[in-house]
Amino acid sequence: MASIAVSALAFSQGAHAQQADTKADKDNTVDAVIVTGTRIRRPNVQSAAPIVTMDKQELQFQGVMNIEDALNRLPQVRADNNQFGAGFDNGGQAKVNLRRLGNQRTLVLLDGERLLPVQAIDLNIVPVALISRVDVLSGGASSTYGSDAVAGVVNFVLNKKFDGVQVNGSYSFFQHTNDDMAMRGLISQYPNFPVPPQHVTDGGRWDINFAAGKNFADDKGNISIFADYRDQKPVKWSARDYSSCRVAGSTTALSCSVNTSYTPFGRLDIASGPNAGNGYFMNKDGTQSFVSTANAADYASNTRKDWNFIRSDKRFTGGLFANYHFNDALEAYANLLVMRDVSIEQQSGAFDQDVSISCNNPFLSASQGQSLCGSSAGTTTTVDGHYYLLQEGPGSTPVQNRIVNADYRFSGGLKGDLFDGWHYDVNFIASRVENTLSDRNEINPTRFARAVNVVSVGGTPTCQSVVDKTDTNCVAANIFQANKIDPKVYPYVYDNYRWTNVVEQRDVTANITGDLGQYGIKSPWAKEGVAIALGAEYRRESLKVLADQATVDYEGWFSTTGGHYGVKELYGEAQLPIANDLPFVKSLVFNTGLRASKYDNQKKELYTSKVEGLYRPVSDLLVRFSYNSAARAPNISELYSPRNFSYNGVDPCSATSLSQPGAPTAAQCANTGVTAAQYTNKSIADCGPNGCRRYAGGGNINLLPEKAITQTLGLVYTPSFVPGLMFSIDHVDIKIKDFIGYIDANVALSNCLTTGLDYYCRFVKRDPTTGRLDGTSATNGFISGGTENTNILNYKANDIQVGYNFGIGKYGRMDLNLVGTLLIDSMGQDSPTTPAQDCAGYYGQPSCYAPAPKWAHNARATWSTPWRNSNISLAWRYIGDTKLSANSTDNALNGGAGPQGYKILTKMKAYSYFDLAASVMVVKDMTARIAINNVFDKSPPVVPATFVDGTTNNPNTYTGLYDPLGRAVNISLQYNF
Repeated sequence: MASIAVSALAFSQGAHAQQADTKADKDNTVDAVIVTGTRIRRPNVQSAAPIVTMDKQELQFQGVMNIEDALNRLPQVRADNNQFGAGFDNGGQAKVNLRRLGNQRTLVLLDGERLLPVQAIDLNIVPVALISRVDVLSGGASSTYGSDAVAGVVNFVLNKKFDGVQVNGSYSFFQHTNDDMAMRGLISQYPNFPVPPQHVTDGGRWDINFAAGKNFADDKGNISIFADYRDQKPVKWSARDYSSCRVAGSTTALSCSVNTSYTPFGRLDIASGPNAGNGYFMNKDGTQSFVSTANAADYASNTRKDWNFIRSDKRFTGGLFANYHFNDALEAYANLLVMRDVSIEQQSGAFDQDVSISCNNPFLSASQGQSLCGSSAGTTTTVDGHYYLLQEGPGSTPVQNRIVNADYRFSGGLKGDLFDGWHYDVNFIASRVENTLSDRNEINPTRFARAVNVVSVGGTPTCQSVVDKTDTNCVAANIFQANKIDPKVYPYVYDNYRWTNVVEQRDVTANITGDLGQYGIKSPWAKEGVAIALGAEYRRESLKVLADQATVDYEGWFSTTGGHYGVKELYGEAQLPIANDLPFVKSLVFNTGLRASKYDNQKKELYTSKVEGLYRPVSDLLVRFSYNSAARAPNISELYSPRNFSYNGVDPCSATSLSQPGAPTAAQCANTGVTAAQYTNKSIADCGPNGCRRYAGGGNINLLPEKAITQTLGLVYTPSFVPGLMFSIDHVDIKIKDFIGYIDANVALSNCLTTGLDYYCRFVKRDPTTGRLDGTSATNGFISGGTENTNILNYKANDIQVGYNFGIGKYGRMDLNLVGTLLIDSMGQDSPTTPAQDCAGYYGQPSCYAPAPKWAHNARATWSTPWRNSNISLAWRYIGDTKLSANSTDNALNGGAGPQGYKILTKMKAYSYFDLAASVMVVKDMTARIAINNVFDKSPPVVPATFVDGTTNNPNTYTGLYDPLGRAVNISLQYNF
């Protein structure tokens, strides 16, 4: 039976789903079980917080290409990281973000144990072929698993005692009809922009996995192995009409924002000499002549066409599981997981640089010399300029971002029964995550400057650096004719940058669980006694960033950066049955838990706690609540990550900016460090052509713990007069104070300018002499961002789940289920002085970006037939409508100056996707499956790129929430023997 089901109901509803590694004892009674969210072991245990469970067949019916895509479809999850994200955005790793609170607040478990370090989590290491079910517990679980579980946990439960052999092979691809006539009309206005073909089939992917296991020693032992290989072909933005150009928008219309600086023919803007201020394209006909930049439309280019929806990707995952049951008192177990994933993100070949050109450069024609130098043409006089190029000529290779993720995880331990009613489990986990990124084919500015500094030696154009022997490897570059740069130039000027983030975790836990009822410790009105779980844990985490010399020089890092910390923890839980079978009290149970943590980098101990209750007035109705208090310590990345810099943006208080209408006041510029004289004289020079210097990223060793309160209150109704029917509703309220967030450099400068608060202004570091923001000093002349304890996050929602399964006689069985979330608040407040922003029901700039629909659901109907074990399943994914935050009457959302008056894009309409899946036993032990997602090939919504995430590095849509590539088809064959 395929299902997305509530597994936090009465045990009778989800017994086999929650039961892990059970065994009949000598009295043929049911052994204890473990439920996600508690360490208590006993029959009939229940969770007080809502749990959504996806079983193996549900995952197969979804036909998703990555496990994170299945999770991202749940309405409780914000789809931040997915296979459609550009490689430089997510590092090639797959994560999950519960309750829109950030993936660093979602703990991922494998069979109840930590999978990997939370900040380096990568779901790609999970052996999909062995997944038995996935439990998603929404709400805090920090007292049970640690403070990282503020938003909840995702627990992958595996079939580790595999007996037999299973081989799976599948092929997946996308189909789409490019029929967005409005976008195709915009693209066709530019001759250098190819219009995508109307019908496309792409994104092919092969997956082959193998699992084998064997019981031995009269079934006391088992050893299982698995291996999985996949090969994913890329899909470029240029393959879809809605992503073939960067969409820009006014309040009334959309347009293609084209680039007239970067062009495959080359562009040169003159900065000095008699013709300073002029700009020229290299004539596209290949002659030694210039074309005025007034003809920009003919030379407009698409710098985004080679960017990827899906990266080229090859992945291998493998592992081994072993266990041996010596006797009831001792069972040894161990498992090893390895994963290596190599993906390539194709990026733009756009390049620009300041150049100094000699007026006697032998590549200049006479007319070009006159245009650049006037009467100085042919002399050794130099002219400064800025050169732009979109690398497409012979020998050039666009920038590639190569990402190699290598994950290793070992887990082993001993467990068993100490004596009647008591069980122990001692476990050790060692994990290592290596994330290596390399930028290939970046042009080295020093070598490129040498390549264009050319003189004639015996009639042969030659680098000046070759003549004076400062660089005898230099190859002369002809930048004055379209596509005439010598192919040998590129290997000379290209640089490769490489750096590796290594995160390691060592985790030792010791647990003991017991039933105190056998000692008479029980309520006089209860059937069962008090049950407890006690434990201790020590965890050490470390981060090391290793960079090559080119990266060190460029980023200004040390060659090795990082840090480490350790934490010692004690924890305990108690289940307190109060009463059974009394009037209006069919059952009443309270649970409580406490965890004390001592981090060696924090001054004080941290405490997390929980109080839960389950009240069943009658058999058909369960009332449940939970209250969790947690303190989340900063993780290793938040503490020790290095920062990097880039150049972009303008200085609002530079000479040019102050000459514009609506320029900042003297008081506002003074907030950013501008003196009265500098403001009056307009003496601060503009940032260079690349923009102001900005530092991004970076850890902060002075971070304090976050404080979180999570509350849930729910009802579960299972009417006995309608067997198979279940309905639940749960209210979830999560509030985080002093949340650890990132303050972007652009936000810091803008808010410093308008508020003058040191909270923001401390990030603006003007040069003390010139006032500029594009200096070269390590201590000033830039704007930085930073990881800080900010203010408040608050999430409120109601989760609704409905399930109904029933027989239809000789025609088999029907299973119906729905999981939906009614979002009430999704609020954040960056500082005590800025207004709180509640994005529930909104999308887009300037505040909310990713849509936060107030209602979203997944519904599925599955018909299990009696013929050849065949199943047919139809799913309906619904994403509610959202309104544009720029048009909100709330000044916290619209930018502070009232509604912006957009006439278009005022509302993102509701979306419904329909998915169809089927499976059939072809012959004995062989099953064929097909899954078609987005059956009707619905295109995603198109918005200006800046609406998506505030940048232009996206394909004009929300790739995780909506299906960006059209219809997805997955065909698979499974054979067991």
